Amino acid sequence: MGYIADMPAQAARRPTPNGPTTPRAAWLLLAAVGAVALLFPAWRGHPNTLWAVYCLVESVAMAGAWYMTWRRRAPLAWCLLLVGITCNVVADLVYYRETVIIGMGAKAGLSDLLYTVAYFPAAAGLLALGRRVGRSTGALLDATIFAAGLAVPVVTFYMVPASRDVSFGLDGLLLVGLYAFGSILLFALYVAQTTARRGSNPAFLVLGAALLMAALGDPIWNVHMLGTRPGLGELPKLLWFLNRSLPLVAIAHPAVVQVWLPEPAAPGSSLPRVRLLALILGSLMPAVTLVLASLAAPDYSYWVPIAAGGILLPALVLIRMDGLMQQLRGQARQLDILSHYDELTGAPNRRQWKRALASAVACAGEDGQPLSLALLDLDHFKAYNDAHGHHAGDNLLREAYLAWSAQLPDDAVLARYGGEEFALLLPGVPVADAVALVEQLQCHTPQDQSFSAGVARCDVSGDLDSALDRADAALYQAKQSGRRRVLPAAD
Repeated sequence: MGYIADMPAQAARRPTPNGPTTPRAAWLLLAAVGAVALLFPAWRGHPNTLWAVYCLVESVAMAGAWYMTWRRRAPLAWCLLLVGITCNVVADLVYYRETVIIGMGAKAGLSDLLYTVAYFPAAAGLLALGRRVGRSTGALLDATIFAAGLAVPVVTFYMVPASRDVSFGLDGLLLVGLYAFGSILLFALYVAQTTARRGSNPAFLVLGAALLMAALGDPIWNVHMLGTRPGLGELPKLLWFLNRSLPLVAIAHPAVVQVWLPEPAAPGSSLPRVRLLALILGSLMPAVTLVLASLAAPDYSYWVPIAAGGILLPALVLIRMDGLMQQLRGQARQLDILSHYDELTGAPNRRQWKRALASAVACAGEDGQPLSLALLDLDHFKAYNDAHGHHAGDNLLREAYLAWSAQLPDDAVLARYGGEEFALLLPGVPVADAVALVEQLQCHTPQDQSFSAGVARCDVSGDLDSALDRADAALYQAKQSGRRRVLPAAD
């Protein structure tokens, strides 16, 4: 519900086409899927019976996902992704028939073809969803780090042993390579398109959990089939069941429509938690693989792929850190600009102007040059706002600053002092010349508007606030005298 509350008002008011308007149905479905998943640790019957339950429930879940997809009028990208997952559901049913009913054993069959085909529409759907967000080099690096990290144990415990097995030909090695890395690459595509907004979207997170199940389950199954870890045969079936069933939860949640909407790039946005977790997981994989290798039989030199991953991943992480540091430096520059300049007009703000005043006073004290300051206030600005709107008032302030700045000496400092009031610092200019200079700005005031101003001499040995007070008093007198005039302050 929190995500729905954060949606833009227009999107939150717009009902999902022919679908539920609350996430309650999605959470009930998630509870149902979780209840079936809990059968795994509690099951005491034959494993094939549990596998049959998984196949039945995931088939029903996929049918429901297609029904909800039709009701929500989902885009082609989602449909392609669902086609890929559907191929896996059908492949599970075929594989169950091949292994349990027919008893084909480990021979290649129709299920292998379906499992292989499933990767392509799923990848196409994820790529299409990814094009709805702005491109990001950081996101691509995050996905690469995750994929490279997860590839380390796959290469160590599966690809290298498979390549050493003489029963594998080149075609067999390519097939097992696709099985080993296909699901990892699918999840990497998901990681690459994760933004801060999508990273808080419940439907998108559930979809990521489904893809992660396959990214973990497929390599575990491949290691089991290689014969090196026969005890791993049942866990991948649970992970596959979750991969096939969780998309129903994602499509049932009303927040899924936000995943389908284009999302502009947001430079400088924070690192989404999903990508941060993927970074951590990918970076830890060489160390985890090393621990697992220490527990495995020393059939070959495990350190070779582990060392390769240990060299590649730190290099990628350093590149990513450099990108984050550049982003941080850019944000620091923007913050520095915002702290010294007015966001609306681009003029120096009051803080920056007072710093310039202190510096000019120091220079005037050393050089013995005069120093004048002025306060300018646009006349009838509230009435102009009421008549033309606040947007027009903002434009007037912006245009006035640009027009006046173009007529001032290079060493003058014009700042927005507050509201419609501007402060002007004129080093080396006596008060009489400063009054004449400020009066010349009247004809350059945009939109046929005028201003009133007070000009004061700044005593470099006296109180600076006193000069500002005298200029303010002269400005008040100019306002009271009928406006559209510039008056010098009394010394």
